[in-house]
Amino acid sequence: MEKMTKKWSVILSAAVCLGALGMPALTQAASVQPAAEASLNTTKVADSHDQLTLKGSAQFDGNYIKIDLSREGSLFSGMLAGVTLNDKGEPYLAEGTIVGVDAKLTQPGDIDLKTPRWISDGDANKAVVVLQTGWLTEQQKASLASSELSIHVKLNGIEAPYVLKFSLKQAGVARSIQLPALKKDNQFEIKTTRVAVGETSVRIALAVKGTVNQAQALGYDIYDNLGNELEYIARESVATTQNSVSEDLLFEALRPAAEYLIIRPYQAVFEKGTAGAYKVDAEGKVVKNYNKQLEIKIPLKNNCYRCNRRGLPVGRKA
Repeated sequence: MEKMTKKWSVILSAAVCLGALGMPALTQAASVQPAAEASLNTTKVADSHDQLTLKGSAQFDGNYIKIDLSREGSLFSGMLAGVTLNDKGEPYLAEGTIVGVDAKLTQPGDIDLKTPRWISDGDANKAVVVLQTGWLTEQQKASLASSELSIHVKLNGIEAPYVLKFSLKQAGVARSIQLPALKKDNQFEIKTTRVAVGETSVRIALAVKGTVNQAQALGYDIYDNLGNELEYIARESVATTQNSVSEDLLFEALRPAAEYLIIRPYQAVFEKGTAGAYKVDAEGKVVKNYNKQLEIKIPLKNNCYRCNRRGLPVGRKA
């Protein structure tokens, strides 16, 4: 029961609820632009038992692995990912709902992929699993484009997990962007350590210095120069020392016309004190205090796009 409760807490994480955990408000979106998604190679597999079939397709764009899951079976009517509401509007964990995901790269070697995340894509019988790969070594990252991925999906009420094995295929190369200057104020110092643009995502890695609790409570909204906000795919925040935090942020794909990005760090406002529920405005959006001094501008158009598509360093002629 304790293990299930922990898994359920992951499923229930949402913008307002995150305040109780001392975490910044995030938009938990896993959708990407359909045009970019269609350009990727996908492998589709399935596993069936207990009168239920689980199907999956895997995509790897150089930044992360995205797995689309779908469920078929007449005995299960609740949500595949997240909680289901009963007739009174009360949430419960239905049978056939995901309660655990284990992911491993089995070729070459055995590499467990950390902290898989799963969320609903709006359809009761569909879910998205996100596997971040930024923490892998350079050698491990290089092998991803031709790896075999195995995931074990545990569904509530079904004893045996569903096992799906994919042969990953990468379309295109995540191009590196020239890093912007360090930003700091009297409380924080933010260094951008990596910006990588893939077919369906943008990955931004930050090294943040400051009191760990305060640094991890920072949120980040990212906009392009056209005023479009990039939707979150996932976030990994790890305390590396007593006074520094490593942030690995994944966002949806860039629009083709984007010339630069702006990272807008903020601190969410709580209803009371420094913990608990977040304060929301009349539209139900979390109230945020943005820090103009820590804003980071990342130019995109002055980087060597063609060179990076070929895997060459920025600034080197092809």
